[in-house]
Amino acid sequence: MAQVETRLWWYRALHHLVAAALATHPGGRDARIVDAGCGTGGLLIFLRERGYRCVSGFDVSTEAIAICKRRGLPAQAGNLHHLDQVIQPGQADALVSNDTLYFFTVEEREQILALCARALAPNGFLILNLPAARAFRGVHDVSVGITHRFSKSEVRTLVSSAGFSVVRMLFWPFLLSPVIYATRLRQRIRLQHCRDLQVRSDLDLPPAPLNRLLEVVTRMENKLLPWKPFGSSIFVVAKKLP
Repeated sequence: MAQVETRLWWYRALHHLVAAALATHPGGRDARIVDAGCGTGGLLIFLRERGYRCVSGFDVSTEAIAICKRRGLPAQAGNLHHLDQVIQPGQADALVSNDTLYFFTVEEREQILALCARALAPNGFLILNLPAARAFRGVHDVSVGITHRFSKSEVRTLVSSAGFSVVRMLFWPFLLSPVIYATRLRQRIRLQHCRDLQVRSDLDLPPAPLNRLLEVVTRMENKLLPWKPFGSSIFVVAKKLP
């Protein structure tokens, strides 16, 4: 992740989605933003480069936090189960948690989102990215521990029951979905028939021109197509209700 998350088209498109959501927050560049599950700090770097002054993060991986520290990023060890030990009530204007909730049970997700609501200031933003649709399962799911893929209705119920209103929800990427589906289908077939298949994430950095093209295509569709019928991820922006 540390090698690709500041350059790979998928991460860059996701980071631009987050930045677009944060641009609508009344706190502007002074909003207190916490990346809950910050990994090796790619989003923190992206936001700091864009002038956000109050960004921090935490992650359960001590290795990821060590990388963040070497990068000079304000990150600490922490667990979503114990979010209240990392953030005091009302001390965050925006919480970002990309691709974390799939590790947990239904009950644990509900508890975590309740903690998120408690940590946020009034009208605070909750920003999530989640894997979508079982049709996109593949070797990547096995390698990173994805145990569940979400539907829009499931996500809407989850965030609404925790005291949030959905501001934006979209599938992405859409135009590249046929390629992703075909790749993951082939992987599932190989997983069934090849016992010695190497299990590793398929988020590899392609050649620079192709990487740039994929980023441009994905960012354009996210901007110009507010509704898409499917995609391998769901991006969600929700606001804490008064």
